[in-house]
Amino acid sequence: MNRQTLSVAVAFYLCGLVSFLMLSSCATSARPKGEAIDAEFSAAMSAGRVAFEQGLTEQAATLYQRALQRARVMDSAAAIGDAAYNLAACHIRLSQFEKARFLLVEAKTEVLSVQGDISDILLVEAKVARLQGQPEEALALTEQVLSDAEAISTNNHRVQAHLLRGQMACDQEDAALAARELQMAAKFATGASDSGLRAGLSRLAGRIHLIRKEPVMAAREFDREVFLLQQAEQYAQMAGALQSAAESYRQAGNYRLAADRYFRAARSSFAQGQNPAALQLGNLALSAANDAADQMAVARARALLDEIETAAGRK
Repeated sequence: MNRQTLSVAVAFYLCGLVSFLMLSSCATSARPKGEAIDAEFSAAMSAGRVAFEQGLTEQAATLYQRALQRARVMDSAAAIGDAAYNLAACHIRLSQFEKARFLLVEAKTEVLSVQGDISDILLVEAKVARLQGQPEEALALTEQVLSDAEAISTNNHRVQAHLLRGQMACDQEDAALAARELQMAAKFATGASDSGLRAGLSRLAGRIHLIRKEPVMAAREFDREVFLLQQAEQYAQMAGALQSAAESYRQAGNYRLAADRYFRAARSSFAQGQNPAALQLGNLALSAANDAADQMAVARARALLDEIETAAGRK
């Protein structure tokens, strides 16, 4: 199955969720032995993934809907699970959470019918529940990942479950609980080579430092997150990490580094076609550069803002 987890902050959280959905193929709904591969279904799924990765979300949704319809024609539980899961990813990116959750329920039902693993689906359901402001449901779903016999969880799944629980603790400014969840996540991440997974550890550590009013230490963790996300080629989420680092440096009074991180976040966002976010971040870079009295940083922020505004037709 292809894993394709507003304000600027929420937009970047969505990018993080979608990056989880795009990690790689998985065995969640492995096809029964001997089941034929349908050419029409495979073509729609492949085209949908390409469109999704190119940011053409509505086009990807159309293709995955076509794949889902074909899977229903085939009466293949595994294929229905794959298509429904990926179509849900499109609706998540479009902030259509109720549609996404309906599809995730369908995917889960079909996967269970062929004795597949539902850990990935439970994690995404939990992340969507958090986005919808339903922390109790999100916690219950993560508990299923950690303890339910139907969720054949790997250490990767356990790390993500504990990280999500830690992030929800941070939402409540409970640094002690968040730190315990981080400790558990780090335990299961021992020896992990997945840069994206390790970036999640740094992100949670950074938020804990902010709650403890340690902005310099937070900024260092967010800088580490940026580095790890660069290695994982998760560039949309990387822009969010740059913004977090910038805000932490600004809170610490280091306006020069804040201006640098805001500028890099704006430049990356603009290159990814995220013009509204890039414009906001560019203005923050300019403000921080002025506070730092760094004329070179002021000049490059203004040049980037001119480029963004020209692209948006404002000049």
